[in-house]
Amino acid sequence: MRTRTCTAVLGSLLAGTGLAVFGSSIVAPALEASAAPASATLAAGTGCPATASTVTVQGYGSAEGQPNELTISLGVQTQASTASVAFDTNAAKANALISKLEADGVNKLDIQTSGLSVQPVYTGPKQLITAYQVMDSVMVTMYDLANAGKTIDDAAHAAGNAIVINNIAFSVKDDTALLGQARAAAVRQAAGQAQLMAAAAGMALGHLCSLVDNSSPPQPVTFDSGGAKAAAPSTPIQPGQQQVSANVTAVYELVAGAPAA
Repeated sequence: MRTRTCTAVLGSLLAGTGLAVFGSSIVAPALEASAAPASATLAAGTGCPATASTVTVQGYGSAEGQPNELTISLGVQTQASTASVAFDTNAAKANALISKLEADGVNKLDIQTSGLSVQPVYTGPKQLITAYQVMDSVMVTMYDLANAGKTIDDAAHAAGNAIVINNIAFSVKDDTALLGQARAAAVRQAAGQAQLMAAAAGMALGHLCSLVDNSSPPQPVTFDSGGAKAAAPSTPIQPGQQQVSANVTAVYELVAGAPAA
């Protein structure tokens, strides 16, 4: 999805220029014979002759949008003198937590088990096993951010003192538009930098040899609660803003002549 978006955005920016779009790269067609000797070869990975003078620049761009998706890790931790009792107690509390999430409108498909473990508890100088600890955690995705605080509180109360909250992350469910804006801004910055550098060298920009998207997928904004126990009722949930960044590398041919006014 993101590769197709980048291609569409860069293609629309360069419509009518004769550039060919390949995946996340844009490569100019080969120069006409009159523009370079017949024996000239193209530099690897670009549409410029190997003998051409070029300038390579990087452009950065970003765009912001309000998150509309929340992901949180909720867990239930129990301990008993035997593994069987610890499991039974944990299962009851975990089922109560999940039932409350669903009762508050969370789709069951948005609740996924992310971890289940049982570990012995050792005590004393001889490190004897005195208990067993069971941890069951689920990753929950919520889209109703206005009521997310109440939903988290209700789930915590359902699990009681066994509740564990590991982290919370905000993201934009469909960041296609934001990525397009960020990449377009990165391309514009790269073009501007190339123009300035060419002018400073007393040259003019020729063909755009190549344009490559180096952007990494955006990461959700994550807040770690450090495994804290349930917070007070009406936990405030503030999604803030999600920033999406883009980074492109452009190679332009430099040609003799006064830079464009």
